[in-house]
Amino acid sequence: MDPVERLARAYEAAWNAADMTALAALNAPQVHWVNVVGMHWQGFDDVAKAHQIFCQSMFKDAPIRFEAVESHVPLPGGASVAVVRWAMAAFQAPDGRAFPATRSRMTLVLVPRGEELAIAHGANINIDPMAEPHDPMRR
Repeated sequence: MDPVERLARAYEAAWNAADMTALAALNAPQVHWVNVVGMHWQGFDDVAKAHQIFCQSMFKDAPIRFEAVESHVPLPGGASVAVVRWAMAAFQAPDGRAFPATRSRMTLVLVPRGEELAIAHGANINIDPMAEPHDPMRR
């Protein structure tokens, strides 16, 4: 199995088990994270804490499902960039708004850690189902 897919499947398993220790262990110490609504968390402790808070509240009963590694491009120095596609169950935001099930693309900057990869930067963007049919590169 490709190392990016292994990482994505470990992320999925940790998220769905609400195991935030295992989720955080996938991150590099210098990790940065930009979530789907533009919050920017910097550093291992802040990224782990933010994920823990949201996974214990609004995402408590919202599993994710790995769909695909869409791309994986090596960068100089051993790092790489990957795009991973996910499906997420419906959830309720802290202000009470209900959100339907969504799909997203997560861009990851990955750094080598032994035989595996660690997340140095993550950014997650929801896929707009109304816009998707109009993607000029997918027609």
